[in-house]
Amino acid sequence: MSRPLQVIGILIILISIVGVASASISVGNIAMSPSGDLVSGQTQSSASFTVNFGSSGGYTFETTNSLQMETELADATWSYNVILDGIENPANTEAGPNIRISGWELSYPSDRTISLKVKVAGTAPVVTDSTEKVILRVRELGSGNTLVGTEVVKKKMVLNPAKIGETIQSESARMSSLRNELDQLAGSGIDLTTAEAKYGQANAYLQSAETATDTTRKQSDLSSAQKLLDEIEDMVLVMGAEHAISTAEGSIGQTEQLISYFKVNKSMGSDARLMPIITRWEIAADKLSDARDLFTEGKYAEAADKASEAATKGDEVLNDAMALKQKVDSNPLSGIVSGLSGAISGTIVTIVIIIVIAVVAIVGIILFRRRRKWDELG
Repeated sequence: MSRPLQVIGILIILISIVGVASASISVGNIAMSPSGDLVSGQTQSSASFTVNFGSSGGYTFETTNSLQMETELADATWSYNVILDGIENPANTEAGPNIRISGWELSYPSDRTISLKVKVAGTAPVVTDSTEKVILRVRELGSGNTLVGTEVVKKKMVLNPAKIGETIQSESARMSSLRNELDQLAGSGIDLTTAEAKYGQANAYLQSAETATDTTRKQSDLSSAQKLLDEIEDMVLVMGAEHAISTAEGSIGQTEQLISYFKVNKSMGSDARLMPIITRWEIAADKLSDARDLFTEGKYAEAADKASEAATKGDEVLNDAMALKQKVDSNPLSGIVSGLSGAISGTIVTIVIIIVIAVVAIVGIILFRRRRKWDELG
């Protein structure tokens, strides 16, 4: 046999060995009762399932490993049957939150077939807050209780009726707060059609949750209301930020137009009265730019706050700009005189230099003519 074929043959053997050694348990036919949520300390619950075993090193299960099954149900009882080569053995029963079956009980030659038929039953645990609890966890453990392969976990929501009532009250308060925010946005002329539709649905769900006698139905309606209220809350943040940015854009844009008016129409580019207005306008414009950046990043609350700062600064500088416009427009010569004053102060040095050069030139010419006359008399 050629060397390449030998190498390929060795690789095939190694892959086969690894495949056999890596085989582990599988869990199937899982059925849980009831199908919905559980009520804290009240609901009787159960789960049935089957554990199948593959081959591991020529055996159905590693003798040094163990099979662990756990639950968070209260007063849990376990019942399991070993099915060997299709024959079901008598059931074993145990009580407690977990059971462990040693590898010696599950290890058979790989030409045998073995599986476990398991059922666990108990009462929903007592919880302070509605939360998920483990109904069943199945896993293979190696030496040192290390996990072998992947564990199988199934959970259910356990509800606390008293906590649900408290949550309904807090969500009702949140609805009132959102109502005020929506009314404020409506007063600003913002279209709230979508938000109002969601608000109406959330209100219906919350009223249903308040009157429902079945705990599971109460929680379902409450969850639906909460989802809608979260969506409305997000919409309010976005619309509030957009409105704040739009408001800031209004005053800052008007000030920009007035600055252009002063520079172009009134020739006040160097007017000392305009400089502070330009500086403060630039500060407001920078805050507006920051607000836009925050909005793009999805930081709507921060964007609204920054836009409000920009609007405040924008309103202040706009008032000053309008006051200056009124003063300038009431005295048409004011802007011109100011412009000339700036122009004169800006060119005075040039004029002085020209005068000095002219004086020097005249003195030079006079001296030159006198000397020439002396030379002729000489």
